[in-house]
Amino acid sequence: MMAYAAAQDPPAAPAAPADNRKWKAGEDTLGIAAANEKDPAAKLEKLDKWKHDFPESDYDEARTSAYWQTYGDLKRYHDQILAAQVLRKKVPESLVLLRSILVAFSQIPSPTPEDRAAATDVARYIIDHADQVFAPDKAKENGMTPADWEKAKPAMVAYAKTQIDKIVTDQGMDVVIQTIKQDPTRVTLNVWAGKALLDEARKGHPEKQADAIFHYARAAAYTGPGCLDPKDRAGMKSFVDRAYKTYHGSLEGEDKLLAAAANQPLPDGYVIESTVDVAKKEAAADEAKRAADPMMAHWTDLKTLLTGDGGQAKFDSDIKESALPPFKGKIVSMTPALKPKTIVVAVEKPGVADCTLVFEAALPGNMEVGAELGFEGVAKSFAKDPYMLTLTVEKDKLTGWTGKNAPAARPPVKKKAN
Repeated sequence: MMAYAAAQDPPAAPAAPADNRKWKAGEDTLGIAAANEKDPAAKLEKLDKWKHDFPESDYDEARTSAYWQTYGDLKRYHDQILAAQVLRKKVPESLVLLRSILVAFSQIPSPTPEDRAAATDVARYIIDHADQVFAPDKAKENGMTPADWEKAKPAMVAYAKTQIDKIVTDQGMDVVIQTIKQDPTRVTLNVWAGKALLDEARKGHPEKQADAIFHYARAAAYTGPGCLDPKDRAGMKSFVDRAYKTYHGSLEGEDKLLAAAANQPLPDGYVIESTVDVAKKEAAADEAKRAADPMMAHWTDLKTLLTGDGGQAKFDSDIKESALPPFKGKIVSMTPALKPKTIVVAVEKPGVADCTLVFEAALPGNMEVGAELGFEGVAKSFAKDPYMLTLTVEKDKLTGWTGKNAPAARPPVKKKAN
C-alpha cells in the first residue's frame, strides 16, 4: 500500500470549545486532562474516567477521535476500528479514517466477524465512492498536491479491492467458494482458489488438479462485470492451455471447458478427464471393440506388431511360414480376372487393400469386387508401407467363394442318315 496508509493523524475535529458546545459542570477538568496527557495508557484511563462521569457530552466527537488515536498508539486495533466507524458516521468519506481501518485490520492476527465486516464495508466504500473520497478539494487537507492526490485514487481503489479479497481468502477455501457462489463476478477469488488447489495437488492430492484448472479457465474465459483485463485473461488462457494438455493428454475438449467456465463460476461437477481417465476409457472401449469383433482385434494386433520397430525381424523369426487364424476380407482385385490364382482383399478398411491371397491352383470362375471371403493361410511375406500381408491359402481354407466355371460345350449331335 502507499506510504501514507500507515498514518495515524486524527481526522479533522475541533480541539477547543466552539459554536454552542459547552462543558458540563466539572467536565472541563477531565476533558482537558485527557487532552493534555502524553502517555497512551494514562490517556486512555483519563478518557474512560471522562466518559464514565459524563457519558453525554457536547465534545463526544472530539472524545471519540481521541479514543481512536489512543487505541492506535496502544495497538488495540479492534477498538480503534470501532472508534473509527463511529467517527465515519459524521465524515464517511474521510480517507484518514478509511485507511486507518484497513491498516488496523491488517494488524489483527485473529480478526472477528465484526472486524471483517468493518474492513469490507470500508473497502467497498472506497471502491464505490472513489470520486467523493478523492474529491479535488480534499487534496490539501490530506497534505497532498492535486497531481499526487489524483494519482492516489486508482492506487487506493486497487488496494481496497485487494483487501476485500484478502478478507475472504484469509478465512480459507470454504468461505472463498461460498463468496463466489454469492457473487460470481469475484473472478480474482477463482484465481486464488486455482492456486490454492494446485498447491494441494502438489502436496499429494492430484485429484485437486481438475478443479484448479476449472478456476483458472473461469478467469480466462469470463468477460462480464469484474472480469480480468484482456492481458491477464490472455495469460490465464496460456496457463490453461498448458495445464489442460498436461492433465488431459491433449487439448481435445478444452473449448467445452472454457465455454462452461465462462457461464458458471464454480466446477459444480464439471469433469475434466485426466490422462489416467482417458487411458481407462480408451482401454474399456478397445476391450468392448475386441469382444465384439475378435477377428479384427487379431488383425490389428498383427499389423501393429509388424509395422512397429523390429517388425521385419519378428516376422522372420516368429510369423513367417506359420498358419494364421481365420480372417475375413472384401475382394479388391483378382489376377487373372477369370479363374484367379491371386486375390487382393481389404480386411481393415473397405476398399483399402491390405492382404494378398495366393492359391496353388486357380479358383473356378470369378466374383464381384466387394464380395466377402473368409480365409486361413500361411504367412509368406509383408510390406510395411503401404501395409500388405501375403498368405498362401488352400482351397479348402477359403469360404464364401461362389465362382463357377462355365460348363463345357457339348459336341454337336450328328443326324442319322435316312
